[in-house]
Amino acid sequence: MVGQMRRALLTLLPLGIAGCASFSDFSKEPLPVSVSAANYSALPEDQVYARVNAQATNHPTPPAVAEPSKPLFYAFVPGEVYASDTPLETVYRELAVPLAHRGYFNVVYEAQAGYLPDRVDYLLRINCGVRRWRTPTVRTDRVTWGDSGLSPYWHIHDSAYLIGPESNTDARAGQDPMSAASTAAYLQTHSTMASQSQNQYTANNIYDNGATRDYGLVVVEAFRFSDVTSMKKNAPCIWATFIALPLHHGQEFSGMLRTMVHTATPYFGTTTDGTQVFEIPPGKVLMGNPVEVPSAPRAPQPTGQASP
Repeated sequence: MVGQMRRALLTLLPLGIAGCASFSDFSKEPLPVSVSAANYSALPEDQVYARVNAQATNHPTPPAVAEPSKPLFYAFVPGEVYASDTPLETVYRELAVPLAHRGYFNVVYEAQAGYLPDRVDYLLRINCGVRRWRTPTVRTDRVTWGDSGLSPYWHIHDSAYLIGPESNTDARAGQDPMSAASTAAYLQTHSTMASQSQNQYTANNIYDNGATRDYGLVVVEAFRFSDVTSMKKNAPCIWATFIALPLHHGQEFSGMLRTMVHTATPYFGTTTDGTQVFEIPPGKVLMGNPVEVPSAPRAPQPTGQASP
């Protein structure tokens, strides 16, 4: 049943995503796609932290993608959307195919196929686009519906503690030019008032954060729809997957997007042991078993309720 629904979805999307797999001349070299994932509901926080921050694996063998037994229905919602050459709707459509391989089906696309599911199991919050970043890993703190974004809420809003012993910096984000300039201005203004030890701590903190570079990012955060309706901002994130690719000058997000999201197919809903780093030949994707696309079948109605 899930296989039939997946084939139905695949017949709907090509027109909406055509052209996103094109590459420029400079992309003849392999694409270094990285995937970091955490299933927060399956492991305690300390184990999530240890596994996510384990040593990265280069050229990993992707885990087998099992045929899902029950369909799960979701709706996309926007998170942090950064500037790029790709509309958000295109990102949604590119994600729909690999998610279908994991048994997740978009209620909007199902309706377009002539079938309207009687429920929504998940809300998938999507952060995407091009931004400066340092270490492309998922968050290991308690992510909630009300605490959205690539960095924890306090990193963005508690600016009083961005410097000093009580600093709330996010080391994964690194030190972008704007924050570096702000730090320099702080040190220059307060150097006569702050102690030498305080300044030394601040200097170490800047060094630890390290430099950033431009990444194409797609981050999927899954929330149970029932949790969001009942718990509101306190609804916990069930799983998250952080897909990244460092961009060279002149590369466009649209040319990398399909490779990125299909590479992450085996990792949706899982926890990775360290960042999984692939070198994908240009124009190729990694995903589950090949799917034959026949003439558009109607998505069958699932029997019974699916358990997220």
